Formats: sequence, structure tokens, C-alpha cells
Amino acid sequence: MKSSTLLAPCVLALLIASCAEPQRCGANTDSEEAVDDDDRQLPLCLVKDVELTGNVSRFDYQDVDAPNHQLILAHMGDSAVIVFDLDTDQVKATLTDIPTVRGVLAAPSVNRLYATASASDELVIIDATRLEVVKRVSTGTGPDGLAWDGVSHVVAISAQRAGQVTLIADDGEGTRTDVDVGNDTGNVAFHDGRGSFFATVVSPEQLVEISPAGDVLSRIDLPGCAGAHGLRFHPDGKSALVACEVGGALVRVSLEADHAIVSAGTALGPDVLSVDPGFGWIYVAAEGGDLRVFDINGAGLTELVSQNAGGRAHSVAVDPATHKVYLPLEDGGAGKPVLRILSP
Repeated sequence: MKSSTLLAPCVLALLIASCAEPQRCGANTDSEEAVDDDDRQLPLCLVKDVELTGNVSRFDYQDVDAPNHQLILAHMGDSAVIVFDLDTDQVKATLTDIPTVRGVLAAPSVNRLYATASASDELVIIDATRLEVVKRVSTGTGPDGLAWDGVSHVVAISAQRAGQVTLIADDGEGTRTDVDVGNDTGNVAFHDGRGSFFATVVSPEQLVEISPAGDVLSRIDLPGCAGAHGLRFHPDGKSALVACEVGGALVRVSLEADHAIVSAGTALGPDVLSVDPGFGWIYVAAEGGDLRVFDINGAGLTELVSQNAGGRAHSVAVDPATHKVYLPLEDGGAGKPVLRILSP
């Protein structure tokens, strides 16, 4: 009886957290200082909503450009890349005419930003400090996610509709190689420790490893993962984390010989993933606005919280330096898009 008495308010608190929008943080949260381990708390609290440029329309991927203290956002429905200053919490620039932009990626050592224009089948190369488009390069059909190998200087693009991964040498300005991987390609990521790219593939659901030269090195089956899409690596490099869009699940698959898999349920339509390496957490943003946080410090996936981040907040990025979490919302309530900033 004692345990039931204690459990009831806990369950009620979790239900409230999962349905209500985030509560505002305390007075000292809106600063550049990182959240300490001892200070972090869940559910995440609201630091602020910052109005963005453009119209009420869909966003897609984000990436943190740490050396330049900026966040890169794909405003897919507006065909624009928004560059957001992480120090001032203001929009620095909006680059337009990037048709149906989906993937964005920072490559700090070559001072480049990359974006995929899905409607024109292009890789768009942007100077990271001048914030100007410097080149447009042809890709496979339906470019989506992006990855970059800073050693071989190869850019990888998941050509979703072609079922390929496009590799472009010389930091995106050189020879193009198209690698067939499946019927539909999800996201792509570069594994620093292995020196290879990995891509999620649908039909069959697999994680495919590709060398920078374009050789398929391995295929790892993902049983129980319907609609393999989002992809990130554990900070120790020993496992990959995959969002399964159709099944509503997150899977963690070992990159060691046994390819052991553990899974956890998410809301329907899990899309973008972001890892906070300092805390050992992974954020999973789903199409309906559900945001889940999993602890990945241990061997499995331990759900810490599920909460409503805001309507259609399916894209998430975390700044490893401050642990702040960023989610673009199509409509912040006044007929304008906003960037929602949360903090643990």
C-alpha cells in the first residue's frame, strides 16, 4: 500500500509533463554558462522562444557550428537556411533560394556549411563566416541527410529517393560517386573512430557502412526497426542509435561483432536525434511534438522523460557546451516561426 501511495503522484506528474508545454526556467537559466551535473533537472524548462525569419512552414535538420557559436537550421518549407547566433540568441543571416532544404551540416576545419536542396537535387556550399553561398553541386535524387569526413575531405549525402549515398570529394567540390545501398536511404553520419560513413536504409532495414572511396564495408540488420531513418553514434563510438519512423521506436545497435540490439518505444514518427555527450543523453524529437530523453550511459536505453516540446517540434539540436536544447516551431502562436530554447 505504501508503494502505491507514493507511485500515484509520480504517475500524475509524468502525465502532466508529457501533455503540458514546458514551464519557464528560473531567472538564471538565460545565460551562456553550462548547466552543471548537479543542477540539471527534468522535464526540460523553457528558457525562451525567439522569433525566426520566414513564414509558418516546416523545418528539418539543424547543426551546431561550435567554433562560430552558431546554429544552422533548415527551414524546409521556406527553402531557406537560417543561421542563429548562440551568443546573442538572434538570427544572424537567412540564406534563401535553397529549394526544399533538408539537411544542414557544419564543417568547421574548412569553414564551410553544407545544405541539401531536395527539390533541385543539389548540395549547397556556404562560407561559414561570410554566410554566402559559394557553390552548388549536383547530387543523387532527393538529397536529405549530410555527413563529412574531415580526413579524406569527402561529403556524404543520403539521396533518399534514389536509395543511394552520394559521395563528393574535395569537400564537396570534386568527383562524385553514387553508392547503391537500398530502396530508400534515411540519414547518413561519419564515424570518426572507424573512418567510415554509415547510412540507414529502408527495405531492408539496415545500417550500411561505406568507405570514403565508396566501398560497402558491412551491412547490419535492424530487426524490429520499421522505417529506419534518424542516426547518431554513442559518444564512445561502440554503438549506433537509430530512429524507426514507422514503428515508433529508438534502437541501439552494437557496432561490435555481435551487433546486439536493444530498443525502446517512442511517440509515433520519431525523426531527428541529438546526443549530449557530456550528460550521456540522447534526445528524440517526434512529428507530433513529443520529445523524449534517454540515458545512454549504461548498456541500454533508459527513458528519463517524455514531454510536449510544442506543436510539430520534430527537429532537435543540443549545444554540448551549454546543454541547451533547440527546437524550431512552425508557429509560435503569433503567426511566425520561433526557435524554442529549453534547458535541463
